[in-house]
Amino acid sequence: MAVVAFALVEQTSNLYINGNLASSHVIMHDGSAYVPIRDVASALKLGVTNTSRGIELADAGGANQVSGVTGKVGDVLWNGYVRFQIVNVIRTKSYTRQFTGDDKVITPDEGHDLFVAVCKVSNGLHNSVTVMYPGGDTALTDDQGQSYSPFLGMSADIASRGVDLLPGASFGSALIFEIPSTAVVGDVVYQVSMAGSNTNGSEKKKFRVSVKQ
Repeated sequence: MAVVAFALVEQTSNLYINGNLASSHVIMHDGSAYVPIRDVASALKLGVTNTSRGIELADAGGANQVSGVTGKVGDVLWNGYVRFQIVNVIRTKSYTRQFTGDDKVITPDEGHDLFVAVCKVSNGLHNSVTVMYPGGDTALTDDQGQSYSPFLGMSADIASRGVDLLPGASFGSALIFEIPSTAVVGDVVYQVSMAGSNTNGSEKKKFRVSVKQ
């Protein structure tokens, strides 16, 4: 028994994430490391759930189901289906579309500004998917509780109505909002709209990004 115990100790190691100890129960076997999933989830502040797709790590907490996966500009957020990032935001009186290839200039009505959130969406699944126009709950909020919908259709800044993505692939787009010049912006809520295998329920896991200036 003493020999067996010694062998197990020799095969045990530690896992550090961003310099912090995440698990001291890493088992090395044939060159591969095996880590308890709950240790990794705890270190990343994620919850562990069993789904029809298998074991899933996603933001935990009932409140998160209402407010969404939250972050700030520059954060890469994960909802179990896609990775979403608002790369930067622009408040302007004139915006030239970047992603449609036509260089169309968009201007707001008098007394209004354009608020533009430049985004990156990446396919986090192991199969190809199609990501379409943002879902109907996508909006920009302000400090008065008002919300503003993004431009869609001919005024949207996205390459096409449906972007096909291989596993790990990404695309850029911009959410364009018209807001009163006096508005104090709060958060961008982004609802992904996608089609393909294993995408059921993706629209329920929204992103909420603080864009306060």
